[in-house]
Amino acid sequence: MKICIENKDRHGLVYDISKILLKYNVNILSMEVIKNATYLETEPLAYKIEQKILAELNELHGIINIKSIMLMPHNEKYQQMDIVFNTINEGIVIANNNGKVVYINKAATTILKIGDRHVLGEPISKALPFCKLFSKTLATGKKYLHHEVYAEEYNNHYMVSSQPILDEQGNLFGGVAVIRDMATVRQIYQKITGQPSTSFNDIIHQSQVMEELILSAQHYAGSNSTILIRGETGSGKELFARAIHNASPRRNNIFLAINCTAIPDTLLESELFGYEEGTFTGATKGGKLGLFELACDGTLFLDEIGDISSTLQAKLLRVLQEHTVRRIGGNREIPVNVRIISATNRNLEEMVQNDMFRQDLYYRLNVIPLYLPPLRERREDIALLANYLFNSTVADINPNVKSISPEAIEKLENYDYPGNVRELSNIIERAINMARNPVITADDIVFSVKNKPANFNHNKAIKVFNFDLNTAVKNTEKTIIREAMKEFNSSRKLGAALGISHTSIIRKMKEYNLHFNE
Repeated sequence: MKICIENKDRHGLVYDISKILLKYNVNILSMEVIKNATYLETEPLAYKIEQKILAELNELHGIINIKSIMLMPHNEKYQQMDIVFNTINEGIVIANNNGKVVYINKAATTILKIGDRHVLGEPISKALPFCKLFSKTLATGKKYLHHEVYAEEYNNHYMVSSQPILDEQGNLFGGVAVIRDMATVRQIYQKITGQPSTSFNDIIHQSQVMEELILSAQHYAGSNSTILIRGETGSGKELFARAIHNASPRRNNIFLAINCTAIPDTLLESELFGYEEGTFTGATKGGKLGLFELACDGTLFLDEIGDISSTLQAKLLRVLQEHTVRRIGGNREIPVNVRIISATNRNLEEMVQNDMFRQDLYYRLNVIPLYLPPLRERREDIALLANYLFNSTVADINPNVKSISPEAIEKLENYDYPGNVRELSNIIERAINMARNPVITADDIVFSVKNKPANFNHNKAIKVFNFDLNTAVKNTEKTIIREAMKEFNSSRKLGAALGISHTSIIRKMKEYNLHFNE
């Protein structure tokens, strides 16, 4: 029998209820008392006995109403908690202050690979023998957030946060652990980093050579083999790598990119392979996942692969051969399932011949080669790219500019672009900034001074050793500005060509008494 007795608040009511149940020799399984309500659960009763008890309870002073209930309040709260905890993807484990498991949700049994094994009431050291972090919380009352935990028996890694549960007086009476598997951690990382979803449709082109290259790349996307993308700086190697990933079966998993020249060699090793806790001073507590682990089931893009050291070349070769990674300071091999796409603008074949790049690594990386043509070899794409870059940036820079003139396009098409698409983007942005009229003219198209043949009269070169350093610098600067003024007829264009603001060039022209009509 489960009932809710609605009553007026008075002394002795629980005693009176207990007397009636004692009279019929009924055992009370549970009783909960709150203001104006008493909840009662007894052992199963015969119908006649139950009716007699209810009749006598109704006669008690202060009783307002008696109704049957399905669950006692504590059971109802537990059921609600269980429903909530079983709707989330994180694993939840709750233990009491004796270190015994009192609750575990379905996600936890799946993540921890416990299955249907009964763990309630077991010590966490037995139920979760690898989870020492949780034991530390129950022993010390301290919380530990986002620590990596390794389960040797499953050869698996988890991200665990454990926090104490305190009563109203601040006394420790249990703890809760939140557990995430590494697949969830990677998904969170992917969402936080907001990686662009690049497809082959985002590669602007109309040339036949690019059309054939894209068709080949789309075909290669379905494979798990390594790809080596070759091409000059600024030709779009990372763009192709992202498009290949998003056309592959790994598209729903993470894509990570790292420029191997942007990070010092010692740091690059820890970024790629990770490290164990305490490996070196300043190491993150709990150790750190490397990019190979973080990119598991996804794609890792290694840009400028030709610049890594011989030590890293050997370690990378081992990962490609064994499909496992060993963290710095670690002694275990961690399986990784990651596709490698690498890129370089260097001549790896020549580097192999000169013993600057390992031949065995070269063959591992160069399973599928892709060669991106420089922009000067696909000039039919320049006009299309120029207009695309113009339309995508003009609104944020100078909305008064509406288009690019045919003469400006012709000038763009006759340039060789040592910096490829990246340089074209730079030139278009510079032209939008410099334009005084709604249409960009050929005069607004300014190429980098270092990429133009300099018309300087070298016979007039300053002999630096005849002057002190400050004087030599000023004279050299004056000469450069004077010669550049022969090519550019406004302070804005002159400043853009020399890489300084037009206000700075005006100030320097005044300082050196230079004028455009010279």
